[in-house]
Amino acid sequence: MTEKEFLILYQKKRGLKNIHEAKEKINLFWEALFEALETNDSVSFRGWGIFEKKVVPARRIMNINTKKIQYSTPRKSIRFRTGSVLSNKINIDEE
Repeated sequence: MTEKEFLILYQKKRGLKNIHEAKEKINLFWEALFEALETNDSVSFRGWGIFEKKVVPARRIMNINTKKIQYSTPRKSIRFRTGSVLSNKINIDEE
């Protein structure tokens, strides 16, 4: 499913006027989530899952041309772990 297809589905389910309004609502959710992750290490939606900030450590990399070992910079990423309600809903739909 593409972003546009998802926005059309969201628009129909919520009874919104147009796709732009649907995109604004979804962007508001992501902005609020990112703000919450800036102040906290995780955001939990009971039963649905947890968004967590994870620090990816530096990795050892060998430059093929010079044969020198270098290290990448550590970075942050966001991880989502599914909760029990979401897992059960997905597994019930498959049966």
